[in-house]
Amino acid sequence: MRLINCFPLQFAACAIWLLAPAAALSASTTTHSKFVGTYLSHPGDDAQAGPSMNLSLGADGTATVTEDPGNGTTTLFGHWIDSGSQVKVTFDAVEGKPAEPPMVFQPGHDGLQAVIWNHATWGKTNPPPMKNRSKVKERLTHNKATD
Repeated sequence: MRLINCFPLQFAACAIWLLAPAAALSASTTTHSKFVGTYLSHPGDDAQAGPSMNLSLGADGTATVTEDPGNGTTTLFGHWIDSGSQVKVTFDAVEGKPAEPPMVFQPGHDGLQAVIWNHATWGKTNPPPMKNRSKVKERLTHNKATD
């Protein structure tokens, strides 16, 4: 009889023990998005002159954008979200200045392309497409192996 009376308590304790890790994981800020990684507009050591954009999307939701529309390099820090078909980066405000407007990137051939950006920064120039660094690294390694 004592065992029957304790069972509801044991069941509740066991359920809490089993569900706690799942709840902790769902509250985690770590993302498992397909977009996590580094994207470069001019991969390799022989970087071309001209506009460039590099993007780093961390698994923890942080983002770094280094952009050069042709008048100097600027690095912006912020956070990103995966909407399923696009990546939206919102930037942190710096030194009392308002935050830069968000940027939105869409998947392209082996990488990402900016589809919404700060036109005041870029003028009439479109940001260049970026290739996923790991895919570029694979391609460069494969090409060197065949040489």
